Amino acid sequence: MIFPAILQTAKEIANLGKPLQIYLISHKTHPTTGQLISFKLALIVRDETPNISELECFLYTAVDSAYPYDLVLYRKSEWETLSQDPRTFAWSIRENGSVLA
Repeated sequence: MIFPAILQTAKEIANLGKPLQIYLISHKTHPTTGQLISFKLALIVRDETPNISELECFLYTAVDSAYPYDLVLYRKSEWETLSQDPRTFAWSIRENGSVLA
């Protein structure tokens, strides 16, 4: 199950940042209650994105979430290369992450 708060945050990010794809990399829950604590998303953005760091900062400030979250951004060409190499974090995301958008 993917928590509604994660889906809502991903939806807001998709509307504002227009990524090509969003992956849920991981989420942490409280060990006894099962309540969401935090989560991490990967965004695949267009190669033409002028400045990934600025986009990341913009999304952190524009998207409010009730839970802490982290973002990892890849340009499409980087993603296509790195996600094919089993030694990379991108490969792990592609293999184990959940596509949200």
